[in-house]
Amino acid sequence: MRARTRRSVIVATAVAATLAAAGTAYAVTAQPAISTSTPHSADQVTNIDVLRQQIRNYYGDPLGTGVFDPQGNYAKEASAVADSGAHWLAAKQHDHGHWAKGDNATKAIVLDVDDTTLTTWNYELVSNWAYNPTTNADYVNGQLFPATPGMVAMATAAAQEGYAVFYLTGRPTSQEAATLGNLTADGIGVDAGYPAPTALNDGEDGLFTKPDVSAYPDYLKAACAADPGGKCTTIHYKSATRAHIESLGYDIVANFGDQYSDLKGGSADRTFKMPNPNYYLP
Repeated sequence: MRARTRRSVIVATAVAATLAAAGTAYAVTAQPAISTSTPHSADQVTNIDVLRQQIRNYYGDPLGTGVFDPQGNYAKEASAVADSGAHWLAAKQHDHGHWAKGDNATKAIVLDVDDTTLTTWNYELVSNWAYNPTTNADYVNGQLFPATPGMVAMATAAAQEGYAVFYLTGRPTSQEAATLGNLTADGIGVDAGYPAPTALNDGEDGLFTKPDVSAYPDYLKAACAADPGGKCTTIHYKSATRAHIESLGYDIVANFGDQYSDLKGGSADRTFKMPNPNYYLP
């Protein structure tokens, strides 16, 4: 699963406090990853235990079993986004004059994985919304995530209509085989039943996982050179990868993601935001 930075505010505050206690002079330049308003009283903040229960109710799982209700509000909202995407793709199937890359470009869709094609609700409950790379890897490698409502039908219809299907995730390369198995079918854990990723024109397999910075392809090195340590932010990693796909003769007609950072940076005719109230990735 993608690396999360939702605790950066707490870490930055702790570092600042430590430096201040030590009498160290420093300039406060770091900013929190999430920009929002500052409450003036506790009554303006939703109690975190109440919020957790609201999220359980939204998923149609008020007792926290880890199984969302396929008729619940989350499933309805996710299915509505998937349906909207399906209608868009069907309408654009024969719209040859639309393609930014020309009439010879191959129509394509790009799909994020966590909480776009696979729903991580079971892990959010087990972890009490506290991401841990070790326990999360157990769920990823065990291929335990179910399909996001409506998305298998949408992606399958797109493939049948001639769209290339690409998956783009922040999960590390070490989890690529398990990710592919969970998305498609290999008899381990959950077989979500998505179409297999399309092999690209240069031979790449169409499932993009995030490599270690030491193994970045040239297009990521160039796009992320100014990022801290040359390590791609989510936006730069995903937008550069989409631009790479289009450079190989594809037109990304639709890009699906649950985070705004999945969708920013261009190289897609239209974006579709899936619902996810559980975490935030800048």
